[in-house]
Amino acid sequence: RRGFPPPTRAGASSAPEAAAGADFIFKCWEITPMRILVVEDEMTVAMLIEDMVNELSFEVAGVVPRLEEAMGLADSDSFDAAMLDVHLNGKTVFPFARALEKRNVPFLFATAYGRRGIPAEFRDHIVLEKPFGPVELSHALLALTGRAF
Repeated sequence: RRGFPPPTRAGASSAPEAAAGADFIFKCWEITPMRILVVEDEMTVAMLIEDMVNELSFEVAGVVPRLEEAMGLADSDSFDAAMLDVHLNGKTVFPFARALEKRNVPFLFATAYGRRGIPAEFRDHIVLEKPFGPVELSHALLALTGRAF
């Protein structure tokens, strides 16, 4: 049979070693979906967001309806980015946003109040105004994560 020889690593002396090198190269190219934590207290809205996030090839790391639960995840590595509703059962999400900033975890706000409901310290963050659809969410997640769909 004619064809190309299997790819080899520097110093690979056998076919199994060469194959292991090729496996390593292919694994480096695998793209894992970013895990998005959704902090939202209205369950119907959370379910819609969850569906849209999944459709956009991201993974929903979890849906958290309360500030206390979110704060319990502040040091977790179970998510890569977060989408935060501003008002959660009479409390604001800003303490959790501060915790995420300290860890350099990217996040955006999703709120019906728009930018006017965001304190000056968070004005550099993306604000997605409710109601929004998949196109607006895809633009926001792309800007947040730097990934293309």
